[in-house]
Amino acid sequence: MGKGNSYFVIFKNKNTEHLFNPYEYFDSNAIKNKRLMNLPMYDWYDLPVNSKYISKVSLLSDSLGYVLRWFNGVSVYCSETSISEIKQLSFVKQVIKWSDSSQFIPLGKEIQKKVKKNFPVFTWQLNTMGGDFFKKRNLSGENIRISIIDVGFRGANKNIQLQHIFTNSRLIDAWDFSIDKPLDYNKGPAHGTMVTSFVVGKLGSIQVGHAPESEILFAKIKSLFSSNKSIEESWLKAVEWSHRKGARLVNSSVGYIEGNHSLDMLTGDSCLMSIAGNLAARKGMLIVNAAGNEGDHAWKRIGFPSDADSILTVGAIDRKLGVRTGYSSYGPSKDLNLKPNVTAIGNVFWFDGFDLRKLEGTSFSAPLVTGFAACVLQNQPKLTPMNLMDTIQKSSSLYPYFDYSHGYGVPRATLYFNEDTIKGDNPSIALLKSPNYLVDKYYYFKYLSHPGTQIFYQIVHQEGYIKEYKVVTFEKSSESPKIYFKNHSKGQMIRVFHRGTYIEKEF
Repeated sequence: MGKGNSYFVIFKNKNTEHLFNPYEYFDSNAIKNKRLMNLPMYDWYDLPVNSKYISKVSLLSDSLGYVLRWFNGVSVYCSETSISEIKQLSFVKQVIKWSDSSQFIPLGKEIQKKVKKNFPVFTWQLNTMGGDFFKKRNLSGENIRISIIDVGFRGANKNIQLQHIFTNSRLIDAWDFSIDKPLDYNKGPAHGTMVTSFVVGKLGSIQVGHAPESEILFAKIKSLFSSNKSIEESWLKAVEWSHRKGARLVNSSVGYIEGNHSLDMLTGDSCLMSIAGNLAARKGMLIVNAAGNEGDHAWKRIGFPSDADSILTVGAIDRKLGVRTGYSSYGPSKDLNLKPNVTAIGNVFWFDGFDLRKLEGTSFSAPLVTGFAACVLQNQPKLTPMNLMDTIQKSSSLYPYFDYSHGYGVPRATLYFNEDTIKGDNPSIALLKSPNYLVDKYYYFKYLSHPGTQIFYQIVHQEGYIKEYKVVTFEKSSESPKIYFKNHSKGQMIRVFHRGTYIEKEF
């Protein structure tokens, strides 16, 4: 392509509404979705970018990348001299340099190649979220279209867990946005193949994902190891395409960190990908994004676009301990918004057709939640994305408690259907003042039932953000952690959650 850099050129206006026909542009499923949710048939973001502007920019560029309607611009590759000339054009509003040193990576990996075959483990994985409650109500994501945005789908067409979406015509379309060509199942990583299994997979009568009857779109994007399109633009184009094709849900098990973005930019509106996530929700499509696997690395926090307010961000919990696993990225965002929103198990089992393999990562937590969301949508098809997110959060194991590691906890179908048996009629925990509180100024916990089980608690600042939070267990009241009033200010609050019992107490 010659020497130069990749940029995104944003234009001031479009002036193209007279050229747009939504019934020609959108898939019939997208039209149906808009009517179902009572959304406008189209908005300014759907209008085509002005072709005259694109042509004039092209004359000053070595090559063009994707045209992005939602951001009214075009990606270009050119020299610094040329981009300076482009900036001077009267119709150009802004120029953004695409990062060439970013990390946009799949958020899961294989940790054990061969495990003793035990297919009932798939049922157990789904039942951590009450999957059997969906199954007995015949909720399987039917008629819900889901786009899987990932770095590769190698072998998806031959994987035994996904054969039904091919034979039953549930694979609607598949495109490689890293090279702008139809998807080749013989190339690239198999990460997206694994991820898709946890949304729609099944082995005979055994479900691997919550939503085996849903419709699927495959959108392959650029990874660290591919070339051509910039990292961000391929993801952004895939999101636009997913909306055009009528997806109600997007599973994005990839994350973007570093490059020309920093931790201080985790505001939900600094990165184009995060902005696109918010816009997608307004337009009727919820993006479910993996929180990231940076919890035990230098970055530690969630990445982009998981910081977006309207993206459902999913962290990972340890399958045995039930709390955040060390690698799972945590929040909050820079503006102290709740992230992640929910969690699911991150250490899972996957069948490649020959062997059972052990995987780990928030990449595999997210699709479990995406499948859960598809079942909720099948049951309540008129839910808007934000209502769907709210429903999932309120159906999660810790609600109304939340923290920056677990969000509202694990979505559970039992809670969604108000049939959860964990919460009893009586409180299971008490938060008590010390016997000599006027002198020693501390609170302590007392189990009223189920001693030795986990207690979640946090201290909330007067301004509403979480100052600190912990998960503790103890056998006797004498072992209970002491929360000292003298270490906190008047007006701050303690929040406690234990087996459905929720306590708020102001200092």
